[in-house]
Amino acid sequence: MKRKYYLIDTENVGDRWYKLIEKLQKKDRVISFYTQNHSKRMEKCLFKQVHNNKILWIECTAGSNALDYQLIGVLSYLIAKHPKSSFCIYSNDKDYKSTVDFWQSQGVDISQKEFEVTKNKKSKQKKTEQNKVEKQEIQDKVIIDGIASIKERLCHGKLKETQCIEEIAKSIPTSELVTWYHVYTAIFGQKNGRNLYLEFKSNAQMREKLSKYYNENKYLRGVNFVAVILNQSGLDVKKAEEAYKIIKSHSHKDLNNIKNKFDEKFGKKPPQIYYSKLKPFIKIISTI
Repeated sequence: MKRKYYLIDTENVGDRWYKLIEKLQKKDRVISFYTQNHSKRMEKCLFKQVHNNKILWIECTAGSNALDYQLIGVLSYLIAKHPKSSFCIYSNDKDYKSTVDFWQSQGVDISQKEFEVTKNKKSKQKKTEQNKVEKQEIQDKVIIDGIASIKERLCHGKLKETQCIEEIAKSIPTSELVTWYHVYTAIFGQKNGRNLYLEFKSNAQMREKLSKYYNENKYLRGVNFVAVILNQSGLDVKKAEEAYKIIKSHSHKDLNNIKNKFDEKFGKKPPQIYYSKLKPFIKIISTI
C-alpha cells in the first residue's frame, strides 16, 4: 500500500478535518498548515496530537494567499521526493484546482477534498434568528403605528354613520352577513340598523367597496372594532387596546371574569359603563 499525504489548509477548512485522524492508515501522513490566527480548538488538537508521528504541524506566515503558496511549495517538494505516493489537499479553495489539474496531467495521484461548510448552518441559523427578530420588530412597528392611527381617527368626536361603517369594515369581513346584522342593530338601533343592513345585504357593489378596508392584522382588527364601539358610545377610545386584551384573554362565555377584570381596570363604581357597552359584542370580539 502506497503512502498518502493529506495537506490541510486550516485557514480554509478550519477544524473540519479532525475526523481524518481516526481514519489514518499506518503509512498515511497529515501535514497541517496553520497561521497565528488558528482556533483554540486547533491548539488543543495540536497539544493532544503533538507526539503523533503521522501528523506534521507547519506554522505559516499569515497574509493574503500566503498559506496557499506555502502549501503548494511543500506539495511540490513531496511530489518530487515521493512521486509514487498519493496526495490530497483538504480545502474548499477553488484556486487549488489548477495545481491539482497540473499534477494529474503529469501522472501524479492527487485530489482535493472539499467540505460542506458547517459554519453555514450556524450562519443560516443566526440569519434565521435575525430574520425572526427583524420580522417581529416590523410586526411590532405595524401594531404601534396601527394603534396610533386608530386613536388619531377615532379620538376626535363621534364618527358619522358612513365613517363608522368603513371602520367596521376594517375589522369584519363583508361576507359575514349575520355578524354585520348584529353589529348594525347593536350600534345604530334596531330599526335604523336593520334598514342599513338590508341595504348592505342587497348592494354587492357596496360590500365589494367596503371589503377593501379590511385589515389583515388580527390584533389591529380587534382593537379597531373595540375602538369603534367606544367611539359610538362616547367613551375614551384610548382604552380600546386594554379592553380588547381583557376580552381576548378569556372565553367569551366567561362573562363574570371579564366583568371583574373590567372593574379592576376601569373602576367598580356602577354603572360599569365600559363593560356594559362592550358586552353585546364580546362574542364577536373574541372571534375577530
